[in-house]
Amino acid sequence: MKRMLPIIAAIMLCLLFAACGGGAAPSGAFSEKDLGIGVGGNTYYLREDSVPLLEALGTDCEYSAQVSCVYDGEDKTFAYDGITVETVPVEGKDVIENITLTDAAYPTLRGAKVGDTLDSVKALYGDAYFDDGYLTYTIDNDASDIHAERIQFEYANGVVTRIYIYSPSY
Repeated sequence: MKRMLPIIAAIMLCLLFAACGGGAAPSGAFSEKDLGIGVGGNTYYLREDSVPLLEALGTDCEYSAQVSCVYDGEDKTFAYDGITVETVPVEGKDVIENITLTDAAYPTLRGAKVGDTLDSVKALYGDAYFDDGYLTYTIDNDASDIHAERIQFEYANGVVTRIYIYSPSY
């Protein structure tokens, strides 16, 4: 029985980590499951109510708002250290339109982060991208579809400097 205790403890630890993991990372072709961010063990997606994500990030941010040119209400920006969340007013809620990552502390759902090489991003996301000044992934991989939700990797000298997870609202 004493030899079984370490095995039982290891199994329990694995089950605990699996329960708290917040879901598996997206894999395969780029999809709507890539259009979010993980914070505090939870995943937050574009076009969802921003309140839960903003609560998870806390109150230490720079806030700004301006009259929306697309919707009735205000477009809002919440700039934290390493991550910025932009919202638009839709049906009485401020929904997430753009998440900008500027620090490796905030990886994408597949694990790409600021400071990674473009080769490592391509290894995570595949070859179905286009380069429009950014390494860009959309669901249909159509560079002419400016309305497609996307993830864009800004880069310099082959290294990611900023990541945009973006849903055009117009």
